[in-house]
Amino acid sequence: MALRKLRPVQVRFWVAAVAVAGSVVFLWLGAMVGSRGIGRVLDQGLCLAGLYCVMRAPMLTAGALAEERRNGTLGLLFLSGLGPMEVFASKFLSSALVAFTNLLAFFPMLALPFLLGGVSFDTFLATVCGLPTLMLFALSMSLLASALTREEGAATILAVTLGVLICGMPPLLHAAQNHFSTGFVARPWWLLLSPAYGASLAWNSFRSGFNPGDLAAFWRNLAVTAGLSIVALAVAAVALKRMWRERDDAFSGGTAFDAIWRKRRARLAKRWLEANPFAWLASREWKPCLLGWAVVGGMTTAWLLCWAAWPARWLSVQNFFVTATLLNAALAWLIRHAAAKELGLARQNGAYELLLTTPLEPRQIVEGQLAALREYFRGPANFVFLANAAMMVAGLGMRTFNGVALVEYFLIWAFLLTWSWSQTRWMSRVLPVMWASLNCGRPALAVWRTSGFNGGSWFWIVFNLNSLTRGLGEFPRGSGIELVAVTAFGIFMGGAWIARQILSASGSMADAVWDPKTKTWTSTTSKFTGHRVYELRLIREFREIVQEQVPEAGDARFKLWNPKERFPSKGVDWNMLADQG
Repeated sequence: MALRKLRPVQVRFWVAAVAVAGSVVFLWLGAMVGSRGIGRVLDQGLCLAGLYCVMRAPMLTAGALAEERRNGTLGLLFLSGLGPMEVFASKFLSSALVAFTNLLAFFPMLALPFLLGGVSFDTFLATVCGLPTLMLFALSMSLLASALTREEGAATILAVTLGVLICGMPPLLHAAQNHFSTGFVARPWWLLLSPAYGASLAWNSFRSGFNPGDLAAFWRNLAVTAGLSIVALAVAAVALKRMWRERDDAFSGGTAFDAIWRKRRARLAKRWLEANPFAWLASREWKPCLLGWAVVGGMTTAWLLCWAAWPARWLSVQNFFVTATLLNAALAWLIRHAAAKELGLARQNGAYELLLTTPLEPRQIVEGQLAALREYFRGPANFVFLANAAMMVAGLGMRTFNGVALVEYFLIWAFLLTWSWSQTRWMSRVLPVMWASLNCGRPALAVWRTSGFNGGSWFWIVFNLNSLTRGLGEFPRGSGIELVAVTAFGIFMGGAWIARQILSASGSMADAVWDPKTKTWTSTTSKFTGHRVYELRLIREFREIVQEQVPEAGDARFKLWNPKERFPSKGVDWNMLADQG
């Protein structure tokens, strides 16, 4: 069934055809120009194609177990007479066939560079052994994430996150040990713990050739990667055996946590049950709140451990900038995913169809969901705000600032503090995610398509990391270029926020009318733009959306779907219907 869904025969044929055609073109161009290095170039191209297949493995296989848990059919598999290991083995084999099919399609082409003399036998052997091992690692991360989640998109994101952490943390710790420690060189065995280290050794060997030390390190790293894969598969198997019996809303009774949460539910009931029953219903879960505190607390604990390990050089202005940005970005992603998850899962299981048969109105559902998000993340958001304020004050004592540098410093921290303070107060970034999730019924995809990676945040993080390693640790230094850049950024962000608030505050639901041609809300006095569009549209079209059929995960319409618009229904031209009234 897993293979039939993805049409592997057709896909494998086209992958093999492209690999053969590309190899022929490379050989023809090499013969035309008389290049002796065409074998290395061809080998590099094929290796990049193999790495692409490895990185696509979570998207193809992460829903193997999550789909069964979401549909409630995992228990049925066990009741049919299959044992836990039989279910896990069948899921593993089907996922392996799906993941490896494209890799095996062009695998014979890897022999061409070696036969042409472009690469050594050691490099060829490292390639044909390294790519399947990396694929096994990606597959094990996918199955582990799939066993821990209930939604395919969330499983994909968790698998990618686990893979990035396991691949990136050892090199990061190795580099940090060399940079922050005084008079100490980190041992290279840290790098052997990263599955990406073997791939980097193989890639660098294309230029300089393997030396005996690198060759031994590569095979050790390959063994470590295989061991990590086996451990991840074992954990996934144990999780599958235990979790299918557990209820989603069950947690151990009689514990201190149980008592605390019961008091919280009682307090929420007094506050919301009469004013907005859906707000109480949406905010009585414990997992989003616990996850928010776990992520923020985990990042804070890791930062404090690094401070204890490198007390002399860990504290710096750039370090504070990066830490504040990471805390804010992580909290923003948690809030968006929590908002998308509530609407997406309720759309999948048909809960909203039942709720809308009651006197409950779509406006109450939307407002209740926003109120629940504030209840969940008010505590973590306040903690992040206080942490940012503490780092701002501590940064003043790290070094001396001239007048211009001090202005730049406070402008940067004003942006970061405003960001943390607004996490649970302004929902301008959450409403588009809620709209997209309700339309597609896939929370993780909605978060990814509407927000993705915040380019400005990651550029800021990379810039400050480079400042630590390239001698720019005195930023901000108070130069004229820095002042102009920081001031321009502050004016742009402040102007955008003021305009958004003015546009959001004007008009009302009573006199707003949606114009499908101009894609704006119009009234007698104003036009609605920005995040207000999603709130008004979400309320007005809520009933229509939940009555439509939920698209399947592999629906081809996802490729062309604009998350700012309604999800295209089969055989329905929404623009034509809007023009006809």
